[in-house]
Amino acid sequence: MPSLSDFVHTQFLLRIPQPSVSFAGKTVIVTGGNGGLGKQIVTYFVRLGAAKVILACRSQARGDKAKAEIESITKCRLDVIDVMEVDIESPSSISTFVDEVNELDRVDVFVNNAGMRTAKHQLVYGTERTLGVNMIGTFLLALQIIPLMKSTAKRYKTTPVMTFVASALYDVAKYPENPGDDIFAWYAEESHMNHMNQYNLSKLLQIYGAIKLCQILDPENTEDPNPIVINSVDPSFCKTGLSGELSGVAKGAFKVFEAIAANSAEEGSRLVVQAAAAGRETHGLYLRAGKVQKYAPIALDEERTTHVWETLSKRLEKVQPGIMRNIE
Repeated sequence: MPSLSDFVHTQFLLRIPQPSVSFAGKTVIVTGGNGGLGKQIVTYFVRLGAAKVILACRSQARGDKAKAEIESITKCRLDVIDVMEVDIESPSSISTFVDEVNELDRVDVFVNNAGMRTAKHQLVYGTERTLGVNMIGTFLLALQIIPLMKSTAKRYKTTPVMTFVASALYDVAKYPENPGDDIFAWYAEESHMNHMNQYNLSKLLQIYGAIKLCQILDPENTEDPNPIVINSVDPSFCKTGLSGELSGVAKGAFKVFEAIAANSAEEGSRLVVQAAAAGRETHGLYLRAGKVQKYAPIALDEERTTHVWETLSKRLEKVQPGIMRNIE
């Protein structure tokens, strides 16, 4: 768990410089790009010269509104930002989105930013909704984008980067002692849900998934001089809009804490863009406070990592047969 001094440093003392690296000629995709952290990430990529930025979100109307606001702020050309609809909760929406993305010439950066948290027990992908969206839906989309990123690397002799927007809260997650053969099925039972833990747990499982994915797509184990790079980044505790699914006391408490301690979404976005601009030295690693940070011990449990990955793989194959071949 991050210490109090570490939290104070990250939230009140740390000053991350505005990113200045050029994304000229690159195509970037940001999920959850219409508000909060995602909108600020999109804004930075536009300012840094990306040739095309795909603002991916659930609502075309909200996406169009965000696009217009970013264009007004950055004075960019009107053909730089494209809005594409995708609902991470819906396999059919993801499939339609992937078809649209595959019409692009290239994908240089993919930021897995879309996520959610809720205090209600609802089922998505046959599991509790927070886990379903932040884990199963996120990887269902990510694994279908990887082939185009691989072809981008080969065709343009470049190194595409896929970044997962993580959270330091993974370190305080409580992993169930005996989740049985399928941790996702375990959390389909409402009695097993702890709404104070679900978001943290979803981010821990996401870390497990990212670690395993990076092992499979390890640049050191390929002769390809331009493999894709995958990393995870904690944008710090910032105003992301994730409290929207909360209600009552939980939402009130979150809002008070956010007002006291949260960084702005713009400040958090700097860290994400920094990670997206990083090289293969960050593959498989976790960035926090502007630098690579060692994983907490809970993230290094090989037995849990294997269980989560194998269970995730089976569920992804059930939803999208053949998807695991994308990373062979």
